[in-house]
Amino acid sequence: MNSAFGVLTFVFFLFCSKVPLSKSQGFDDEKPAAPPPEVESCNGIFLSYEFISRKKEYPHVKNATAQSWAFNATATILNTGTVELKAWKMFIGFQHDEILVGVSGAVLMEADDFPAPVGNGTQFSGSPQADLKTSIDTAGDLSQIQVQIMIRGTQFGVKPPGIPMPSTIRLVNDGYKCPAPTRRKASMHVCCTRNPKIKAKALKTKFLPRQNGDLSISYDVLQAYQNNYLAQVTMESKNPLGRLDRWNLTWEWMRGEFIFTMRGAYTRKKDCADCIYGMAGQYYNDMDFSKVMNCQKRPIIGDLPRERANDTDVGKLPYCCKNGSLLPPIMDVSKSKSVFQLQVFKLPPDLNRTALYPPEKWKIFGVLNPDYKCGAPLRVDPTEFPDPSGLQATSTAIASWQVVCNITKPTKRNTRCCVSFSAYYNESVIPCNSCACGCDGDKKCNPDAPAMLLPPEALLVPFENRTEKAIAWAKIKHLQIPKPLPCGDNCGVSINWHVNSDYMSAWTARMTLFNWGDLTFEDWFAAIQMKKVCRGYENVYSFNGTLVPELNNTIFFQGLPGLNFLVGETNGSNPRKDPRVPGKQQSVISFTKKLTPGIKIVKGDGFPSRVFFNGEECSLPTHYPTKNGNDRVFVNLVVDIFLILMTTLLLLENHH
Repeated sequence: MNSAFGVLTFVFFLFCSKVPLSKSQGFDDEKPAAPPPEVESCNGIFLSYEFISRKKEYPHVKNATAQSWAFNATATILNTGTVELKAWKMFIGFQHDEILVGVSGAVLMEADDFPAPVGNGTQFSGSPQADLKTSIDTAGDLSQIQVQIMIRGTQFGVKPPGIPMPSTIRLVNDGYKCPAPTRRKASMHVCCTRNPKIKAKALKTKFLPRQNGDLSISYDVLQAYQNNYLAQVTMESKNPLGRLDRWNLTWEWMRGEFIFTMRGAYTRKKDCADCIYGMAGQYYNDMDFSKVMNCQKRPIIGDLPRERANDTDVGKLPYCCKNGSLLPPIMDVSKSKSVFQLQVFKLPPDLNRTALYPPEKWKIFGVLNPDYKCGAPLRVDPTEFPDPSGLQATSTAIASWQVVCNITKPTKRNTRCCVSFSAYYNESVIPCNSCACGCDGDKKCNPDAPAMLLPPEALLVPFENRTEKAIAWAKIKHLQIPKPLPCGDNCGVSINWHVNSDYMSAWTARMTLFNWGDLTFEDWFAAIQMKKVCRGYENVYSFNGTLVPELNNTIFFQGLPGLNFLVGETNGSNPRKDPRVPGKQQSVISFTKKLTPGIKIVKGDGFPSRVFFNGEECSLPTHYPTKNGNDRVFVNLVVDIFLILMTTLLLLENHH
């Protein structure tokens, strides 16, 4: 074994010293340092990170922490043990606000596209080489036991002669333990060995195991020919509150491919110019490109309408043609899945059956839906399908990749729906936050000012027409009128939560949904989470309601049969002078206090802590309605203090 390790070390050193760094990837002529002597004594997985070079980027600034630097580095993972490493994963603890712009030899597991911010560290996985065989089984063939990752990016804040090194490197695979890495000036390395106390999970798949996520997309090659292949894309919603309406899917072809035909979906643009004037036109001289579906590098794909489901040319696929609706499985499992197929033509040098590469940089978005962030496509074991002959048999795809997309939490002023609060014990409505769904840059209003309290009837008026009512209400209630006035919420959908009653043993609330847009929402749903009172949920009277305790005590609402449409905004009785009227759905919800003793509805326990509409988390007010007219506390407190001071002075004067 010692002689084998010696040969391995020599080959490893020879390889690293001979590999040129491509200038097309932005690397300098410098080469990674020779492997440290510790590799010879490593019986496991040897990891290393080599900082190669950096160059000051524009703009040049005096503040060292704000100066950006373009850097190049190499990470290496080498199997020096006796056990094959399946589906390797390596963590690099970047810590200098790094932004990666290019990686070869691996894929980022937690980023959807370049440039990718990785300042808190990131994981790499093997693609196309996911497994590392042993030196024993390959006669020391480095191409099978080692992967080198070329890294190019930007980092901040380390002034020369300092070198921006990661905090750590380690192997993420189960069953291995990694000590703290050994550090040098511009490199670090570590030998990760099998942990006898931890039994590694036996991988039953040849490739990476399938991952869990809010939305799972499978890219399966069903038929492969020399210059083209047939692929099927399957999208499945996995999140109980995840949803897409009128989805649009996009990706980027990396090797000059183009879509010849599609079934179950279509591209938003049909343009053959990129093929005719590009490499495809030079190679396929005799092809009629007028019949090609799409030649764009980044096509945008949409779902077919329902009436095309039985079309023999573009339909006739299970789970296709739903007009872009992808519902959560809690609503309807059959509507939580969407499928389409595409015929893809390839270009040289990929002209053989096995030269199969999926598109990269996947993105998907809908109308008033949560934002999804998609990872890189990862090679997984071929998907199995029921045999099309109808026999009790299964057929498998030629090759399969999985793309996992997860819902991101909306940032401030970047949501698409908002909530207002009101209660029977307070005359004022606490409206949606100013600029809850963004602002258009109008300088006539103040985006940072708190929204003005409203009379209840103002909820039926579009936010751009509420100014007069808000000012009149402020005067009636002796409230402060800010200058400039706060901006509107700018939300397409708003929800009012009204505490309707509060008794010894029960209480009720009223939920009203307003649609301020032109689009009608079919099969709408809303969901609320409440910190203390969800267990007391009893009934909802004009919606369908379900308590889901395992989902953070979520109450899930949807329209009754025949009432599952939240229609869009319509004109008023007199369009010339009356404001437009929103689409509306409303229901009373009853709660018991038997299971929630000690709750205080008036103190705020009767208001939700999170509200969702069609999967999108809505913006909530920052405070609750208070009892005894405390909505005017700020102004009245000043007046009261002034009156007390004046009364005291008068009393003192009379006393003297």
